[in-house]
Amino acid sequence: MLKNYGIDILLFLAFIIDMNVHFTGLVIHEWLGLGLAVIIVIHLLLHWKWMVAIIKRFFVKLPGRERFKSLIDILFFIDFILVSLSGILVSKVIILSLGITLPHSVFWRWLHIQSADWGIYLLGLHLALNWRWIVSTTKRYFLKPFQKLGGLA
Repeated sequence: MLKNYGIDILLFLAFIIDMNVHFTGLVIHEWLGLGLAVIIVIHLLLHWKWMVAIIKRFFVKLPGRERFKSLIDILFFIDFILVSLSGILVSKVIILSLGITLPHSVFWRWLHIQSADWGIYLLGLHLALNWRWIVSTTKRYFLKPFQKLGGLA
């Protein structure tokens, strides 16, 4: 669970930093975005059994809240694919460093910006729907060990 928590924190921080292109500049934005895509794939692989189980139960016997959480996660996954694919197709740094030249596309740029914006909304919903887990995991792994060290437990 601590591994998942660490990856989740890394994903969150990388996403927030990567969304600020004016802060990072285009080179860091593209390479960080590529790294973010790799971390998300690892995140999905770590949750693969859970995802398969939820998909199997989605239309059968999943409680309403879990069904909604699953729907948001599915939309978040689709958004991830759209933002990653469009990001590669509008890349000015990574693609050129590979010696590939792609024609400029207003559509792919628009899709990249829109899907990135939707990613912020979906991340907010994802965090809100998983807030209990975030708080309980934070308490378990970070607050309780410090309380024991300080004799506060």
